[in-house]
Amino acid sequence: MPALWPGFTAAMNPWFCGNAKGDTDEDWQAAGAPTAKKIADEYELAITGLAGIIPYGNLLSSGWVKATMESGWKTSFKLVFDSASIPPEGLDIGVPNWIPAATGTVNAWASAQYQPVPPHPPSIAPAPGVTQLDPGAGAIPGLASTINDAFHSNNCAAIAPILVSGFVQHLTMISGIYTGLVPVPGGPPIPTPIPWMGVS
Repeated sequence: MPALWPGFTAAMNPWFCGNAKGDTDEDWQAAGAPTAKKIADEYELAITGLAGIIPYGNLLSSGWVKATMESGWKTSFKLVFDSASIPPEGLDIGVPNWIPAATGTVNAWASAQYQPVPPHPPSIAPAPGVTQLDPGAGAIPGLASTINDAFHSNNCAAIAPILVSGFVQHLTMISGIYTGLVPVPGGPPIPTPIPWMGVS
């Protein structure tokens, strides 16, 4: 079962198109922390009880850390606002500003745990089941670039869908092994590691 990204987009569009916008530069800067929290909150709602390993569907059960994601986004928004205040007309550093947001999004998955069933073929039972080895660290540069694209789209209604495309791409790069009991002719099943890659 996939994560519920339409809900993320539906919640974030009004935020990006009005609720987070102020009338002054100070309002925009003050909106950074609440926007970071809003993004992390809605991301959590999108994945909770729905995100699972491709294609077997072992659901995320625990270990995703919202505070890690929120902190990364707060740092990125601060970098954006700080660089925008550099005279004479501000400085748009671009993608590097968003590395903390991308890193926070990825590292929030660092301790993710998944349900041990269903077993991954050809195994017939968990022994003990899912082990995540990589939270998708290789996705950080691409995700930072996608976030930068989102906030340079010049279309408030395009920001959330572009962010979702980056989130989805990152999730496909999470990987690990499934250790399960594999039948052996004439003997008891043997615990065997089976690679897996991707969360949907």
